[in-house]
Amino acid sequence: MKSLSIRGFAAVSLVAAFMFFGCSDDSSPVVTEDGTGALSSSDESVAESSSSSKKASSSSAVEKSSSSSKKEKKSSSSFVEDDETDSSSSFEKSSSSELVIVVPDQSDFTITASELSSRIVGDEARFKGQFSLDVVGDSAAVDSSFNIAFIGIEYLIGKGNPGNMVAVNVPVNSNKITFPTQNAIDLTSKNSAFVTIDLLDPGFTECGTYSLIVTVTASSGDRVFQRTEIIPFERDAYDYCGDVRSSSSAVQVKEIPMTTCQVELSTNVNPGGDLVYCVAVPAAGAATADIIFEKAGDRNNPELSAKSGSGLLFSPIINGDFAPYTDDYEVDIWPEDINADRVPATAYVSDFKFKTIDAERLTNMIQNFNQIYVAKTPTYNAETGEGFYAFAITNATEGNDGDYTFKVKIYKVP
Repeated sequence: MKSLSIRGFAAVSLVAAFMFFGCSDDSSPVVTEDGTGALSSSDESVAESSSSSKKASSSSAVEKSSSSSKKEKKSSSSFVEDDETDSSSSFEKSSSSELVIVVPDQSDFTITASELSSRIVGDEARFKGQFSLDVVGDSAAVDSSFNIAFIGIEYLIGKGNPGNMVAVNVPVNSNKITFPTQNAIDLTSKNSAFVTIDLLDPGFTECGTYSLIVTVTASSGDRVFQRTEIIPFERDAYDYCGDVRSSSSAVQVKEIPMTTCQVELSTNVNPGGDLVYCVAVPAAGAATADIIFEKAGDRNNPELSAKSGSGLLFSPIINGDFAPYTDDYEVDIWPEDINADRVPATAYVSDFKFKTIDAERLTNMIQNFNQIYVAKTPTYNAETGEGFYAFAITNATEGNDGDYTFKVKIYKVP
């Protein structure tokens, strides 16, 4: 398998644009904005090998998984823009017959990308990120007929560091999106792209760091713009390479399912919570409650803390410190939603990872609003999960004198 440099990937993302403008000279190198990037014949052969695993046929030099085909690390990006109506301003032939890209001024709109990351769920790599369209400059000055929309999304998978990647013949699964669309493209939403990669696909021949390369294309009617983002993900050696996964001597972890409930509390009226029965405990009897919430901080910087009246100990979850390093759940990213493909589709004790549960008090709970916490009773049974809880604060509202009213989502073993 030949290596594909990052400039080769940038050039690959432009092939669809070349076809759109009717360029048939596939052997001509492509020069990027700084004049150094080129798609060589060897790079093209790698791109072609990448296309061999895709189901749809194409006459282009590179075939990418389309949006209709079916841990957390930051992405790197590149940005490309073409002028559809004035091809002479976008492409110029040099004296050596090279096809030179002249990048036009980005005066109409821009494609933005945010929250790009990956996570491993079961045997799938899942991806988070949004692509949006923003008008550049004074939107009030834009003609009412001005209409921008996404017109396509394409995917590739690469192996290795961005400076020296190799194309990998593995399909990318994604929801079909009806183009053109003015809606933002969301890689994690089941109502949008919902991009996944099967880590058990036979196209994977080794473990280590891979990258999903996403190219989105948008048009304003007379201009076509592209943005490419590179999102790393990990194929863990312990899970997918060697004999550990299939060995009969490997330790089998018993999965313990959990149920959820919700209770509304307040620091001044019902500060206590009973985790077993999922009920609020009024202030008069809160001294012996499983968890007691108290206002903290000062009037200018009110805060929330918690302790136990029945001997529970606490800890915030730190999933990012444990393999697979990406199941870092938080408020509104609940395990039962990510576990939709498991049976049952619920949260499990193993979803909440921690080093030690030994804190007698939790502090700065408003500052750490998205945090999920765990708790265990003095009679906690690790084999059955009895006495183990997870919880998080949602919908906190500040009242008078630093008091808070809020809801608590509780996970417990049935």
